[in-house]
Amino acid sequence: MPQARHRTLGARLRAERERRRWTKPEMARRLREAIPDQQRPDLDTVLSYVKRWEAGKVSVSERYRFAYATAFDMDLDELFGPGQGARPAVPGVPVDPFGVICLPAGSRRPVDARYVESLRQANQALVRLDTLHGGSTLLPHAVRVFREAHHKVGVGARDSRIERDLLAAAGETGEIAAWIAYDAGRQTTSRQLINEALLLSRQAGDRAMELFELGHLSMLSLRARRPAEALRIADDLADDGRLPPRVAALFEIRRGRALAQMGQEHRAMAALDKAQTMISAGIGARDPRWTWWVDDMEILRQRGAALAQLGRWRQVLPLREEVVARMREGPTYARLDLAELLEALVHVRDWPRTEEIIGEATDLAAALSPCRTTSLLQETATRIIRSPGAPSTVTDAAEHIRHLLGDARQRHPL
Repeated sequence: MPQARHRTLGARLRAERERRRWTKPEMARRLREAIPDQQRPDLDTVLSYVKRWEAGKVSVSERYRFAYATAFDMDLDELFGPGQGARPAVPGVPVDPFGVICLPAGSRRPVDARYVESLRQANQALVRLDTLHGGSTLLPHAVRVFREAHHKVGVGARDSRIERDLLAAAGETGEIAAWIAYDAGRQTTSRQLINEALLLSRQAGDRAMELFELGHLSMLSLRARRPAEALRIADDLADDGRLPPRVAALFEIRRGRALAQMGQEHRAMAALDKAQTMISAGIGARDPRWTWWVDDMEILRQRGAALAQLGRWRQVLPLREEVVARMREGPTYARLDLAELLEALVHVRDWPRTEEIIGEATDLAAALSPCRTTSLLQETATRIIRSPGAPSTVTDAAEHIRHLLGDARQRHPL
């Protein structure tokens, strides 16, 4: 009987692969990319697994079931059958790869405190994975976790005693998914997710998360170059004397960026100076936990972005040099900082310094899937190639960056 199940599943996996016109080596490569870096086997090993699975010789392990669902962009249960998505944490209670308890569609079992706790743990896992791997590969999983939680909220099959906790946890999941979409360059998806998350947090009475989500909305407005919209959100909140200091600082930052997009340099810099003063006392008891990143480094980045929008590239350059110098030993969050420094160097045509760091940018391009950083690197590489005074060594490296980024888009189409 197990061998018959293996053969049936193997035929299913082969059919899904062939429907996409992927070869077995291509299938192996996509599976490998769906596995976190620190657990990733070599390509030949994965290819040998693919051949054995499709031949129906062995079962597919939990880790590779998740990888298959990612590669095919399908639900685990849809691909492997009900209850086959992941190993249960508790007998009879399935969980997904992030540890979120999954109840079958139409189940009458109420969503209880255990489900809410598992959702909060999944939120923490998503944040950790985003820090390590970036947005585009993680986005389908984050959306899946949020959609399931959102469904549970909508159908009402839950213990009424945990109503507000469920709404709050689901709102937080939506914010995380919206951020991952933003980082992946999926701005429309991010806007849809954050609006849904905002409603959930508001219904839960979770004011701290609601403020975070409003900050996200104003960021999206800036990304879309809608400064008046961003400014209205900031103005509605920045002058509220009841806001915790770091939250108020965030909306002053958004105000400053909006004013810079509108060409109002003096007012923009004044808003950023005010934000700097607001955070000078450190994190206070009233500041929500999510405000840890609203610090002097963030203001330095945002000041550089505002000056860039104003065309003050020679003033931008020392700010971005300082950010990269301070972040070089830091986490992978600093990827965008290096791309922004390269952008500033090219704008001021500092070719010697560009040549010093473009090799680092090339290494970055080779490791990234599509996201905000790859978009900026693509634009900067194109600018280099079109610059008549750029040295050949720099233009050659820029061509290589464009080639690497083109490969990344083919591997991870958005």
